[in-house]
Amino acid sequence: MIPQEFIEEVLVKTDIVEIIESRVNLKKTGQNYSGLCPFHDEKSPSFSVSQDKQFYYCFGCHASGSALKFLMEFDRLDFVSSVEYLSERVGLKIPSDQKFDKGAAQNRKSIFDVLELSALFFREQLKIHEDRERAIQYLKGRGLSGEVARDFGVGFAPPGWRNLMSKLATSNSERKLLIDSGMLTESPDKDKTYDRFRDRIMFPIRDLRGRTIAFGGRVLDDDAKPKYLNSPETDVFRKGRELYGLFEARKRLRKLNKIIVVEGYMDVVALAQHGIHYAVATLGTSTSTEHIERLFRIVPQVIFCFDGDSAGRSAAWKALISALPAMEDGVNVKFLFIPEKDDPDSLVRKEGKEKFEARFAEAQGLTEFFFKTLSADVDLGSVEGLAALSKLAVPLIRQISEGVFKQLMIQELALLTGVDEEKLLDVTDLGKGSRTERLRTVTQTQTGLNQSVLGERATTILLRQPDVANLLSEEDVRELEGVLEWQLLLEIVQWVRQEREASPVWLLSNYQDGPYYGYLRGLVERDLMLSPHQLENEFIETVKKMVQEVKRLQKQRLVGELAQKALSELSPDERKILTDYRRPKRRT
Repeated sequence: MIPQEFIEEVLVKTDIVEIIESRVNLKKTGQNYSGLCPFHDEKSPSFSVSQDKQFYYCFGCHASGSALKFLMEFDRLDFVSSVEYLSERVGLKIPSDQKFDKGAAQNRKSIFDVLELSALFFREQLKIHEDRERAIQYLKGRGLSGEVARDFGVGFAPPGWRNLMSKLATSNSERKLLIDSGMLTESPDKDKTYDRFRDRIMFPIRDLRGRTIAFGGRVLDDDAKPKYLNSPETDVFRKGRELYGLFEARKRLRKLNKIIVVEGYMDVVALAQHGIHYAVATLGTSTSTEHIERLFRIVPQVIFCFDGDSAGRSAAWKALISALPAMEDGVNVKFLFIPEKDDPDSLVRKEGKEKFEARFAEAQGLTEFFFKTLSADVDLGSVEGLAALSKLAVPLIRQISEGVFKQLMIQELALLTGVDEEKLLDVTDLGKGSRTERLRTVTQTQTGLNQSVLGERATTILLRQPDVANLLSEEDVRELEGVLEWQLLLEIVQWVRQEREASPVWLLSNYQDGPYYGYLRGLVERDLMLSPHQLENEFIETVKKMVQEVKRLQKQRLVGELAQKALSELSPDERKILTDYRRPKRRT
């Protein structure tokens, strides 16, 4: 984890205008800069950048944030990569929560360097090696143009055991670095070291910054095994997180609205060759939840495009299971199965871009594929089969975050089983989401938020001056915990108390990838009509009113319970409570 103090220092030293100006045409307008918003189509500038506040805001689509947030949204970088980019720009090195290991950081940089040199070596071999013609003919046979091969950095690992090693390992330290980067394989007895990739078409795997982090190699002879060989995991490469072709897709199409997930490198490249520049592939592993969450941060729709055989459908089902925890309102997952004896590569070459893309309309939605797959193993004509379907579906539906999509999945299950929805919720506990899930549903959109005026005012003050969190007593916290609408406020209070120094910028950036960001951003922009020295007293007074509101609601609930009882069942104290509550208040 990157220390908060470091991120704060990076943001302080960063000029947001310089970051955005290199990507968006800005003009000085008064104290701020303005331009056409890069996040939605518009003809009149509504995008404003404040150099004083180091914050951007669009009055059209309401996009906003710091320089860090801009890089994540515009360049599609993940959080760590964005921090790395900004820190390098201002000349700072990223430390860790523990003692900063300069040696490890330098080794990581050296691995990036040697992987880039390896990519260059493979590209050169495709041009100059005596066996290059075999590789060239193979690529031509797959319909690959020189332009697409260049865009994806395709290369050639010649046959032989020490081609790369002889070129790049001129010392023991360089040899060790090539082993650490996964480019060389070391035998168990360490007496023999040789190139990992031999006689293969090479596909460099890049991160979202375009750095080479690993390789995938495909055999030239289809009878050779394994057909695809991937780099092992290293300090810069994690298979369960990265996707081949994602960098190229984002670079080619700035505004992506969907991404296709296919099974192989050649599928990605072949689709790009035919004008479909939004395909990615996993790297020798099943699609993970992390993969899907990463894609949903970029596009609202993901289409899995697998072979129609049993292996392809098995891979699709695994992808569906991984997708369930990532599903939320506003995103969409579909499944397209390629006809037997074809794959995306061969099919797009056979029928072209237009007909291939037309197939997306026929793709099965997640709900359809989910229930069709589960229903295939049960007898829907029997009571036992319907009960079995429910038993299979409920644990999976439970993984979905609370929201409209989960509710629709529950309704579909109720329809298929013939069980009343309310009864189904009761007997399966599907309607009893965790407190965190309920809070996520409440805060999913600003219009759906049911925060009270008092809670919003306290939260707004907290966002302006985080240290007021220390003014809350433990008794206050206990009183407020019972109100769902105030849980976000208490969460922020707890977070601030755990941090030694929490500035407004750091506090807001902590929530920038979560469901609360839009709501909190709106509060930040409110004008409280208070000077800085008035915020503390206002916070104290607001919390007092919140505690009073809690006590009022508690008394109201108690009175409601007492009113349901017969008078003979009430104790003297309970009768007094009921009488006092009903007695008209005297006017003063």
